Amino acid sequence: MGIFNKKGRHYQKPALWKRIVKWTLLSILIIVLTVGLAGFIFVYRTLGKIGLNTEVIYEAKQQLDIPLPDEPVNILLMGTDEDPDGNSTRSDTIMLVRVNPQGECLSILSIPRDLLVDIPGVGQDKINAAYAIGGVSLSIETVRQLTGLPIHHFVLINYEGFKKVVDAMGGVYVDVDRRYFNDNSNAPWGEAYEPIDIYPGYQKLNGDDALAYVRYRHTDSDFVRIKRQQYFIRDVKAQSLTWGNFTKIPELADVFAGNTTSDISRSDVLSLTKFMLSVNRDRIYQAQAPIQEIGSGAAGSYLVLSREQLPDIIKAFQSPEFNRPETVAPEEDAPPGPSDDTKATVIEVLNGNGVEGAASAAAQLLTNKGCTSVNIGGNAVNSYEETRIFYSEGSQTAAADLAKLFEPCNIGTMPADTDTQAQVLVVVGSSFQGQPQPAVTTTGDSIHFESDSDTGELRWKAADMQLPFDVKKPGDFPVEFDYVDFHPYEIETDTGPQPALKVVAQDEKGDYWGIMQTTFKDAPLLEAPSVEREIDGRKYRFFYADDNLRYLAWE
Repeated sequence: MGIFNKKGRHYQKPALWKRIVKWTLLSILIIVLTVGLAGFIFVYRTLGKIGLNTEVIYEAKQQLDIPLPDEPVNILLMGTDEDPDGNSTRSDTIMLVRVNPQGECLSILSIPRDLLVDIPGVGQDKINAAYAIGGVSLSIETVRQLTGLPIHHFVLINYEGFKKVVDAMGGVYVDVDRRYFNDNSNAPWGEAYEPIDIYPGYQKLNGDDALAYVRYRHTDSDFVRIKRQQYFIRDVKAQSLTWGNFTKIPELADVFAGNTTSDISRSDVLSLTKFMLSVNRDRIYQAQAPIQEIGSGAAGSYLVLSREQLPDIIKAFQSPEFNRPETVAPEEDAPPGPSDDTKATVIEVLNGNGVEGAASAAAQLLTNKGCTSVNIGGNAVNSYEETRIFYSEGSQTAAADLAKLFEPCNIGTMPADTDTQAQVLVVVGSSFQGQPQPAVTTTGDSIHFESDSDTGELRWKAADMQLPFDVKKPGDFPVEFDYVDFHPYEIETDTGPQPALKVVAQDEKGDYWGIMQTTFKDAPLLEAPSVEREIDGRKYRFFYADDNLRYLAWE
């Protein structure tokens, strides 16, 4: 796709947005019906205040590219660390957003602020220095040079505006994965971070807490912070599915306009907002600029871009593939399922055909058929036309049973030098036609605790005594872990407080995962699951993010 630098007068709206005019008219109609004609006039005039900083916009327009008719639009979104006096030094958050109405999808590329890049006319520096040196226009030029993509629009928002928008929305429901606390009580001089005190669990965050949450990196890396920001966007999207009160639109419009600078016209703001609210959250692609290593210099630590991986990320950003299953094949069309004994077999799956995601697809098939201990390994040493199934002593019957799912395939005994703890090893060949899908897999045998001292039994019982519902304590887990937190609390909702329990655990790699139990059945988080499956009479709801399972919910 070519890049068109323009000088002088801004472009006319392309044909792409003519297809969204009906959405704009619908938005206008809804606003008029809910807040009245006077309210609509206020909103429309208020949106006209966006980008009154004409000098910033004029300079930025010299760098912006002209969108091609019927093509997606790329928007550079920057959050600045502006202080109360209005002084801003560097862009604290940088995202490139691709709006694709024809493809009915949205792509978001997060760029770490400490990424070392070539800033045009300056030289190498962290990418957030581009804003400090040359403002929005140099940031646009830098991101375009980095990605090779045209930049059609920009949005600049300060963090006071972020807080006010969240408050105007009435807060945002977020599943906080762990305790976040910092009061700078022991911080060395010059190394203080923003204070934060947020407990784990699904809860509604106000503007101050939401900002502290998405910016937190006191004990995290920039990568973790970016992922947290991406999940926050998904949580806002999930909450938008339940919005029915449009009376807040004037306040939101006023707050947004007062804290935002952008070249986007007010009519296109309405169009874009309507489109973004209508996009299925399973059709939102999120990625970040790939990192090769961490370096250090006079200006502190910085991130080195992986130029080998970047082209694949950019390609996926432009044309994302969403392989998440939306329906389940009828049982009569599915291969016969394995026996109960086979379902308990420890299975490892290797990729033996070179197709990305093939092992995940095979593992998903096994999991769907009831196999309870499935592990995805790496790539096989050799490539195979037909799937190969190897079995250890005593597992020949299970191997033959599993072979029915992968026909045509070959069965053989496990080579003596095979490095695996599995009873059956499945090496996926080219004959396997399963489509790569997100899979619920484990990293080894499930852990079953026999001793109460290993399970936090007393803490589970204490939580059960504090809550008005029957707390359920699981006994089998996919990985080794340590309990970190038991947090009985109440979720503030529109219908009153709802009791809840958040249990936080940490595995050997340091990753957090949790268990939520609550009576809040109308939580926005539970809206629009990626997949629903009924197993043994109980309906399970799967929620994926970027082909990874984020939540699994059931009643």
